[in-house]
Amino acid sequence: WVAENSDQTPWVEIDLLEDKLIGGVVTWPRGDGYKEHQYVKTFNIQYRAEGEAIFEYYMESGNIVVSTFVGNENVQDIVLNGFPEKIIARHVRLNILTFNNNPTIRLEILGC
Repeated sequence: WVAENSDQTPWVEIDLLEDKLIGGVVTWPRGDGYKEHQYVKTFNIQYRAEGEAIFEYYMESGNIVVSTFVGNENVQDIVLNGFPEKIIARHVRLNILTFNNNPTIRLEILGC
C-alpha cells in the first residue's frame, strides 16, 4: 500500500469480512528495490467490530493515551508488533504518523 504524496493524514484499512480475534500486526518496508527507501516509522491502530459505527483507538488497559507502535527503521527488517491485549474486530485501520520519504507499507494482521 502506498499513500498519495498529497495525503496529509494517510491511513489504510483492512476489512476482515467478519469479526476476528487479533493479536498484532507485522509490517514490511517497500520491497521492490525502489531507489527511495520508503517505509512507515510509527503508526496507531483503530478498530471496530461488525455492526459498530465508530472506530476505537487501541490503548492498553488502564491507559488513557493512544498506543503508538514503532514500525520499520530500514528497508531490510520485518517488524512484529504484538498486542498485549487482544482485540475483536472486523475492520482494522493503521493511521500513519511518521514515515521515510513516502507512506508505504506492507502488512499482515495476526489472528489468534
